[in-house]
Amino acid sequence: MHTENNPKLPLDALAKELASLQSELGDLFPLSGDDASEAVWVFRQFQGITPADWKTLSAQRDFSGWLTLPLDGDAYPHLKQFQETLERLAYQTEHDPLTGLANRRAFDRTLDIEMERSKRSRTPLSLAIFDLDNFKSINDTYGHQKGDEVLETFARMLKDTTRRYDLAARYGGEEFALIMAGSGVVKAQRLLNRLLSELRLVEFDKPDGAGSFSVTCSVGLTCFKGSAAMDVEEFVKLADDALYEAKTSGKDQVRVSKLPFADNVPNDTLVHANEKQFLFGGK
Repeated sequence: MHTENNPKLPLDALAKELASLQSELGDLFPLSGDDASEAVWVFRQFQGITPADWKTLSAQRDFSGWLTLPLDGDAYPHLKQFQETLERLAYQTEHDPLTGLANRRAFDRTLDIEMERSKRSRTPLSLAIFDLDNFKSINDTYGHQKGDEVLETFARMLKDTTRRYDLAARYGGEEFALIMAGSGVVKAQRLLNRLLSELRLVEFDKPDGAGSFSVTCSVGLTCFKGSAAMDVEEFVKLADDALYEAKTSGKDQVRVSKLPFADNVPNDTLVHANEKQFLFGGK
């Protein structure tokens, strides 16, 4: 713990001193775990620095891990700023920085929760995995900036189609996912087909100004009703397999997996397997 008096420093000099200290401390004591029993607070007094000055400096130099408190005066502005920093960091840990959708970490956690809820309540849970068709050629032909524009546009369209209790996520690269709690196959497939139809109408300007291009998407869809013995990995694989079928069957379409609960339907009727898929897939 170190405290010292020093005259007022210009913000750039302060920034250099903190950056140097941050770098050295980071090399000596890398962050690991959440155990605070072997940790200390390091204090450094700077005269004449206002909360506004610190907020500007923190944003410019990424000093988000530093907590400031006044030695004399109102601590509220400093604590409020620290709270905002924590909230921003918490948001960043579960959201994709490019699209603003949930990231893979949030997707995995939410899907696990929703599958448990489906098992308890025997309500349908649908999962769709999307893959933008020929996305590599978009990056190769028009550049990564235009590729990012395509990703952001599709993410926005995907988010606009969701209900408050659905979760849209960037699954990785050009792949996205949508968790639809309470939706069966018929309702989910209707929504996905509408989304694909809307995407076909979107025109992206070519960087050289010579016209435009459009994008299509393939989707794998599956549904769970809590009655089948299945874990998250198996559920995701069903959607992945359906996506693979959509990609290898011409792309730009929705393919539905074999439903895990359809085989649980008694066979004492003349309903065929494909009709079971429809009848028991929910609405």
